[in-house]
Amino acid sequence: MRDNFRPNVRLTTNILMVIGTFLIAFNLGLLNKNEKDFYRIKADCAKVIGNSNIDLYRLFIEKYELKDIKLRIDIAIENFCDFYK
Repeated sequence: MRDNFRPNVRLTTNILMVIGTFLIAFNLGLLNKNEKDFYRIKADCAKVIGNSNIDLYRLFIEKYELKDIKLRIDIAIENFCDFYK
């Protein structure tokens, strides 16, 4: 009777390597998306803080849903953007 242990181990290893490679690529894609969001918010914060246009403040508050905050507009934006400095 022929022993099929080694070929089965190779096949299983190859299948697991393909699955692992896919999972790593998927996680790297998620990291890239989060990084893009971080830099987009950081750029928006820099644009709003560097400008004193009240309409720009209102658009920023609507975009990031900061309406529930009971602070003044400029203080709410500074508190939100403090993390992204």
